[in-house]
Amino acid sequence: MKSSFISSSAIQNAMRLTIRQSQKQLVSSSLEATTGVYADIGASIGSGAAKSVNFTSEISRIAALKGSNSVVSARLEASQLGLDSMKTAGDGLVSKLTALQGSQDQTSITVATQSATDALSQLMDTGNSMLNGEYLFSGINTDVQPLKDQSATVTANITAALGTYASGLGKTVGELTGSEMETFITGTVEPMFSEASWTDPTTGWSSASSQNMTSRISNSEVVTSSTNSNSDGMRYFALASITVSALAGQGLSADALGTVTKKAIGYAAQATTGIVTQASQLGLSQERVEKANDALDAQSSILQNKLVDLQGVDTSEASTLVNTLQTQLETAYTIVSKIQQLSLVNYL
Repeated sequence: MKSSFISSSAIQNAMRLTIRQSQKQLVSSSLEATTGVYADIGASIGSGAAKSVNFTSEISRIAALKGSNSVVSARLEASQLGLDSMKTAGDGLVSKLTALQGSQDQTSITVATQSATDALSQLMDTGNSMLNGEYLFSGINTDVQPLKDQSATVTANITAALGTYASGLGKTVGELTGSEMETFITGTVEPMFSEASWTDPTTGWSSASSQNMTSRISNSEVVTSSTNSNSDGMRYFALASITVSALAGQGLSADALGTVTKKAIGYAAQATTGIVTQASQLGLSQERVEKANDALDAQSSILQNKLVDLQGVDTSEASTLVNTLQTQLETAYTIVSKIQQLSLVNYL
């Protein structure tokens, strides 16, 4: 009969190797049970890893587009609120001017003049509004304040021009007829609010660009994502306000004052029409952004499902494996501990 011996050191080393392997597998299984995807994509799906990278990249690109679209949506919404505020102010000015028609009552004139001044102030404030550090009505010049109030200078120029105009006709300002006043407004006042005068670098009201911002909202769509203060709506708004504030208090005849009121109402109506047009254009962009977001969400959902099919794991199975490995490790630890406690001293 032949005898053999068992090395406790060999058993201990074997257990240590088992523990290291189990610990490594436990880390991977725990990660898979938590995330629902393979811990090592390349080793698990092989050549399918290229598809996984492509899907992940596309999903990230869609997320970036959605993030950009949220900024565009916020800018469009804020611009719409500003335009709505301007339209409300324009409608209020028309209401005050309509009440003035046919009246030379000084109180009514004062109220109308103050209303025109207040409306112009609201135009300036709203036109210079900002969102996220960018001016909403500057076109592509988002870092430049679009509007500068030139009402004092323009009013002084109109008053001086009116006196010169009346003198040229051999009359005082108070003797001007309605038709003469209409000629003055059309030939002198209105050109002061042409786009060229409005955007003059030295004396103009606006520093905005007439070119609006555009934004890519999907792979194939680019939309206009801003508006600017050089539009007909804002220029006619200022023209209506200045026409009243500069001329209504000049001691005009009833006929001439009626013409001033009529022209101002007409300009204010053109202003609100222009502002509504701007709002409609931005509304179309808002609708396109919403539809683009819906399409992007659908694309992302499809890609997410494909990605799950490609690199997803059974989390229940992974959790079971984690529990099994934990049990194996605890057993291995116990065996190693008992082996380490073995000593001949205990048997001598």
